[in-house]
Order: sequence, then C-alpha cells, then structure tokens
Amino acid sequence: MPMKMKRFDRGFTLIEVLVALLVMSLGLLGIASTLIAAMHSSTSTYLQQQAVQASYDILERMRSNLVLANATGSGNPYVVGATAPSATAPSPNCATVTTCTSANMAAYDVWEWQTQVKNSLPGGVGSISAAAGATSGTTQITIQLTWSDQPAQTTFNPTGSANATYTVTTQL
Repeated sequence: MPMKMKRFDRGFTLIEVLVALLVMSLGLLGIASTLIAAMHSSTSTYLQQQAVQASYDILERMRSNLVLANATGSGNPYVVGATAPSATAPSPNCATVTTCTSANMAAYDVWEWQTQVKNSLPGGVGSISAAAGATSGTTQITIQLTWSDQPAQTTFNPTGSANATYTVTTQL
C-alpha cells in the first residue's frame, strides 16, 4: 500500500526559500566588499611601487652625473621643488642631441623625471633637496613624491588625507 504524504512533507515553503536567499545575498555582499577593498589595496600598492621606481630612477641619473649632483644648495641643478614639469623638454634635448654638457643633462634628467612622476602617479609631483653629507665630499639627497591615493585612503583611512607620500634619503 502506498503511503500517504502529509501536507508539510512535500517541499520547501516560500518563507524558507526567501530566508535562504537572504542569507546567500548577505554572503555575496560580503564577498563583493572584500573584493573592492582588495582592488583598492592593490591599486595603492602599485602606485607606491611606481613612486619607489621613480625615486631610484632619478638617483641613478644623479649618480651618473655625480660632479653636479654632489653640489649643495643652489649650485645643484638637480634640486627642484614639487612642481609640474614644463610641457616641452629643455633645450638642448639630450635624448636627441649628442653634445650635452653635464648641466644640460641634469636639466633634462629633472624634466624627464618630473614628467615620469606626473604621468605614472595621479596628481604626482616630486621634489629633490640636497644638503652636505655626513662625510666630506658627499651630499645627502632627499627625494619626496606625493600623489593622490583617493580610492585606498577612502577605504582604509576615511578621516585621513587622500594624498600619499614616499620619501627616500640617501648619500651620494
């Protein structure tokens, strides 16, 4: 004889399905917010790496032009404030001319570096300062880069500044 099924043994009720959908939706929202935070963190890390790379780029350029880079104060053509680069390369353009002096090369290095910072970091500017080093004949160089890190700062530090800064100090 077949067994008769009771009315409540036939399947899920609409309420049970809706509760299951609500629980699943909350889980998916949690996963989505985690992915967004990870994306902001990844972008911020990428921008920090770009800043590190730009800093070491100008340091290597300075090391290749050590006589001028070792000057302190206004005698150092590598010393610049945090300003945007000009739209055109300095004259002569040392990328195309083979007869550049050390001073021409320093001006071109700074222009190219500032252009690189502007193009690779959102709202990016860089400054370079020089002071007498700890030992005679050396110069202490400080490079500071600042850029907008709005997405990551909004996610991880909503009350802080939207700008990020990277500073490196070394001795030539």
